[in-house]
Amino acid sequence: MRWSLSPARVFAALFVGLIISLLSTFVGERSAMAVYPDVMGCETGCRVVATGWPLVFVRDYTGMSVVNTADVLEVWAGGDRLDRLPFGLDVLFWTVLCLLLLGRTGRSG
Repeated sequence: MRWSLSPARVFAALFVGLIISLLSTFVGERSAMAVYPDVMGCETGCRVVATGWPLVFVRDYTGMSVVNTADVLEVWAGGDRLDRLPFGLDVLFWTVLCLLLLGRTGRSG
């Protein structure tokens, strides 16, 4: 087996990695600490619902989104918050995993 990383495969892996990362916000919810200076009671930190896998990158914005939910649709609507660094690392994780799967060809030689 040999490795083949054409630009089309890299783009496909990046696209699939992005989609899987976004979809991971709909699978299970965890809790995380968040600091929202503009929300009373959360100025120094409070527990909120958070999603994303393997890293949490979407956090419920207390008082804005539906109680005890967090997902990427709420981020686009402005109700939840996206943490960019963990999101980027999630996309990278899924992209590398896809590259490992897509990068192998069935030819031996």
